Amino acid sequence: MQSNHPTENWQYLPRASVTAERQSVGIQYTIYTLLVGVATFVQIKWLDLSPWWMWIVAAILLMLFLLQFVYIPDIRQRYFKYRVDDEFLVVEFGIVVLRHVVTPLVKVQIIDTSSGPILRRLNLMNMNVHTASGQIELPGLEVTQAAILRQRIERFAKLEEQEEESL
Repeated sequence: MQSNHPTENWQYLPRASVTAERQSVGIQYTIYTLLVGVATFVQIKWLDLSPWWMWIVAAILLMLFLLQFVYIPDIRQRYFKYRVDDEFLVVEFGIVVLRHVVTPLVKVQIIDTSSGPILRRLNLMNMNVHTASGQIELPGLEVTQAAILRQRIERFAKLEEQEEESL
């Protein structure tokens, strides 16, 4: 008989997901910086305005970049965990507000996986599990880990479907 101890069999995000998130944030903030630079250039050259407020925007962008590049990926990797038992997908995440989401595998309608160029290069993929009441996102899973998880969910859904048909 399987124990229902809450800390049993938790899966955490792989370390490569931190690298993928940092690369994505780096690209995103490079684009933001270029936009602020172009806006500053336009103000100085063509509008003859003083770009004093651009320093405030640049400082805010720098603080957000440091937060999203240095701290948030490590925090997400450390505090995001999930597990699949015989009947439920359980996801737990958060620091200040701890969210504990329990989804019965019977209610799963769609399992959607995606991976962009950064994730593919690091052998990762995102998985979204859709139910009638919403979706659960599992970001940055290893491809093999995602395939195993998908098979477990599909297998349980098929067993439940077969049981309903036999009734």
